[in-house]
Amino acid sequence: MKRLGHPETPFPVGVEYYRAPTPKQECWDGDFARLRAAGFRIVRSHSYWNAMEPQPGQYELDDFDRLFDLAAQHGLSVWMDIMLATHGACPEWLTREYPDMRVVSYRGQRAESFASGAYPQGGAMHCYDHPAWREYGGDLIRHVVQRYKDRPNLLIWGLWDGINIISAWSRITDGCPCYCDYTVARYKAWLRERYTLDQLNERLLRRYGRWEDVQPPRSNHSVVEMLLYREFHYQNLVDHLQWMVGEVEALDPEHEVRAHGAWYPRPWDERCAEHVDSWGMSMPSSNLLTSEDPYRLADRAFSFDWSRSVGRNGRWWHEEIYAGMSPGGVVWSKQSDPRELTMLLWMTLATGGAGAMFWQYRPEYLSFEGPGYNLVALDGEPTARFRAAAEAIGQIEGLADHLPVTCPRAEVGVVYHPKSQELFTYNDQDDRFLADMRGVYRTLWTHGIPADIVTPGMDWSGYRLLFLPNVALMDGQTRERIERTLAESPGTRLVAEGSFGLYSADGQSSYRPPEGFAAAFEVRVADFSRVTEYDIAQGRNVVETPYGPATITTECGYAVLEPQGETTALATIGADTVGVRTADGRFTWLGFTLSAGFGDVGDPGLVLGLTAEAGVQPPVISAGDRVVPVVRRSRQGGWLVFLFNLEDRPAQATLRPRWRTVEACDLLRQSALAVSDGAFGVRLGPWATAVIHCIEQERR
Repeated sequence: MKRLGHPETPFPVGVEYYRAPTPKQECWDGDFARLRAAGFRIVRSHSYWNAMEPQPGQYELDDFDRLFDLAAQHGLSVWMDIMLATHGACPEWLTREYPDMRVVSYRGQRAESFASGAYPQGGAMHCYDHPAWREYGGDLIRHVVQRYKDRPNLLIWGLWDGINIISAWSRITDGCPCYCDYTVARYKAWLRERYTLDQLNERLLRRYGRWEDVQPPRSNHSVVEMLLYREFHYQNLVDHLQWMVGEVEALDPEHEVRAHGAWYPRPWDERCAEHVDSWGMSMPSSNLLTSEDPYRLADRAFSFDWSRSVGRNGRWWHEEIYAGMSPGGVVWSKQSDPRELTMLLWMTLATGGAGAMFWQYRPEYLSFEGPGYNLVALDGEPTARFRAAAEAIGQIEGLADHLPVTCPRAEVGVVYHPKSQELFTYNDQDDRFLADMRGVYRTLWTHGIPADIVTPGMDWSGYRLLFLPNVALMDGQTRERIERTLAESPGTRLVAEGSFGLYSADGQSSYRPPEGFAAAFEVRVADFSRVTEYDIAQGRNVVETPYGPATITTECGYAVLEPQGETTALATIGADTVGVRTADGRFTWLGFTLSAGFGDVGDPGLVLGLTAEAGVQPPVISAGDRVVPVVRRSRQGGWLVFLFNLEDRPAQATLRPRWRTVEACDLLRQSALAVSDGAFGVRLGPWATAVIHCIEQERR
């Protein structure tokens, strides 16, 4: 039976502490005492393979032994990372002994030793498809697990920090995968398990005469071929991750095993996350609330919901709240306001996180990450950020009886489609894809309408409304999910945005888009066009819709749609039809995205009009100054309403939940709120958070 969770608190907060060899051990005792006194429960190690095994089979881990000992003396748990893949160099003797272990770029260049702010003593340049990686890496995993698995204060094994295709970190590949002999051989073996040569030729539109002639693509312009090569690499990530998990669990089946991604979704996240006990992410924190657009904090909320969505049984951690600016060193950026850190901490709790970790406690003394991502100053003295984090931890501890929160399934889903993101990336439009997906989510979140992030691999039934931004590549799984949802979930409406079914499963442009649905939805793509700056200046930038006119303020492209049969026009730009709806009202396609022409923010008139039309209302109606409510179930019964004021001014609002509230208590102020006809008033300071416990009438 796995030990999931901290034995002493339902929402532990910790901090990354030790990246060998810093900070110096003379600091540890005082630092650990201060951390525990401030309410922190976990210290995390960020280990480097070349520091742990300087000679073959010679493991130098006395420092980690002391880390466990001293942490235990101060009542701190240890989060032990084993770095074999994305971060940090393998031992120098390993690449000396096996020079063909180095990553090879698409140009045939072999990686050389390099460094960065995150790993000043060497970055990962070794390919994990080389058999020596598993041979020696497996020895290290087994030694470390055997050495520490019985430590009473071991909490978590971190197995793959920032799981990624290794060559993307080598600085020579422009983000392309590895092309060493071992990777190419592994790819060809993968192909031969799935295709005959004739089938492969048909799949790739090639005329290979022999398997020896088959080569992986070396350009994203080879769309059809690169989709297949990347598919191999993503499954390859899964295979290597499963191997690491198996090595750990064979020796220690009890402790939590985890990995994490970035603060935005990536095409391999979902398939990797299912093989570990929990998932998570890291993210920058500085200059969010202090910027001209504090509501872009919704992008972080999106990443939290994404991690909860893919985490096994919804389990996820906020693994790295960057505790300051970056870069540091000889130049400086805008430092994080303490309230930016605490709001991210509260948002993690509100989104059902298993816990949160700060990155990092002391500055990184070996690189230009410091002074940067740190909670304390260069001399180890607390900053305002540390004091704010400690205060928030104390407040969260006071809510223990209500935790962990339960996140009910939302009525709205935003569909993330990994293969379409892949396609957009090949055309250098990855940022556009992410912005369009976050745009509609942001409008929902900031208006208090919860939304789940779902993929074609998940169950869509039961949602009232699903947004499908840029589901461009229509693979079989996605087509089946759409068909099944429409057939088996009669209360669900679909709204496709922008590029929808314009490409077939193999990456070719569809001859009859939307691929597989042109006849069923009775629509054809007549053309493509764009609203330009000139059009905006001339006033040719208004989308006419049933929800009112929407004015496009930034350049954006759109598909010109032609309704056929009983499908009708829903939206127009001048003489062009840019939105259609089927006769039954269950499928809508807008040939533009809801955010691309509106400053990357989902147009409120369109987003809220579509949600209201589907019968979706926010669980809490807020009047007065703008606050963002997030509603969760309390373990004590009733509801917890987390309120976030994202603006640099006090906020006063009246809240009216959809349930009949008879009692309301401000848990942070520990004061009852006056309830009148089911509504109550709240006051929040600038950039502040409140947590209100509401008791429903039937629970009184």
